Amino acid sequence: MLDMINFFYILTIFFFVYKYYNIPRIYLGLMFIHFFSIFFFNGFLFDPHYMPDQFKYLLVSENIRNFDFFNDNNFTWGKTVYISSIFFGLFPIPFVESIYSIAMINFLLYFFIFLFIYKKGFLNSKFIAYFYLLYPSLLLYSSVALRDMLVFFVMFIGIYYILIAKKNFIGFVFLIFLNFIKLQNLLMFIISFLFSIFLTKKINIKYFLYGSIIFIILFFMYNEFFSLEYLNLYRQRFYNENCVNIDEKFIPILSYLELIWMGLPSALEFFFRPLPWEEFGTLQLIQFLENCIIGVLVIYILIQNKKYKLWKYQEVKFLNILLFSSMIIYGLVIYNSGTAARYKFPFIVIYIIYSWYYIYNSKINHEKSEKCVE
Repeated sequence: MLDMINFFYILTIFFFVYKYYNIPRIYLGLMFIHFFSIFFFNGFLFDPHYMPDQFKYLLVSENIRNFDFFNDNNFTWGKTVYISSIFFGLFPIPFVESIYSIAMINFLLYFFIFLFIYKKGFLNSKFIAYFYLLYPSLLLYSSVALRDMLVFFVMFIGIYYILIAKKNFIGFVFLIFLNFIKLQNLLMFIISFLFSIFLTKKINIKYFLYGSIIFIILFFMYNEFFSLEYLNLYRQRFYNENCVNIDEKFIPILSYLELIWMGLPSALEFFFRPLPWEEFGTLQLIQFLENCIIGVLVIYILIQNKKYKLWKYQEVKFLNILLFSSMIIYGLVIYNSGTAARYKFPFIVIYIIYSWYYIYNSKINHEKSEKCVE
């Protein structure tokens, strides 16, 4: 019943936002539909235990809300659950009493990003607006009680300050939080960032300095994460969790050449999972069709990058390297399609929105140049 208070609390936020910002009603209407989807997914479309990790975050968050920070149960599921649950437990929402409470927090994170990109001019492109409001995976994971929306929020804001605002320190402060909730995503960001610098003819010294310092620090702190031994350990753990009933044996990666050889097809398979000939169900079919549409969008973006000569920009190179490397690394270690959908959606949304932002601005500048010539 206390979630009803949370419900009206969020409606009040909607009311003030509507009064303060001149947001088109169609966008706000879609946001309302999204808000009500919190109650559509859990308990109606699927059983909440389909995503059992939701109850881990709820238990720890309730302890945090009661200022029971050192309860033994808080540390049962590891650091990432504990730190994420501290965020949920201390979030300024009236009550945390059910998985719907945490889902509402995730929805507010989603709503805050919408306001953020609205204020920053991203929604001048209607495609970005409707993609953000209608992308099914983003709708799903911002409506359940998992940490994936928090991971996406941190990555999206951090990358904005580095790529667009050019405020590297603020961006890295955000991204360092990934160290506590999703370390592998932070490492992927750093590696992609440095690679994009090295592939750029004109090196930005500030980028190089910040990136190198953080990479060196992380390398010395987590050098084992860059080894094949750790990669195989991580792969085997996921294999043991998800493939115990499969006759196919676990095959370790023995060299970096083998990593590349296995990584390319694994990345493609990871991108399109769940595959309907392996897993069939309404949700799996929707996700597969969604992935096919995203695949077409990625191809279109690559074509537009070539058309408007965006490949010369370090930011565009970074976005493509980040998407490509994340598909390879997670493709090699993830065997469960549900986990694959959760892990890849932040990278896909970030890639689509920021890539389209650069394409949209290039189109506008190109049209202005043609008018000037005329």
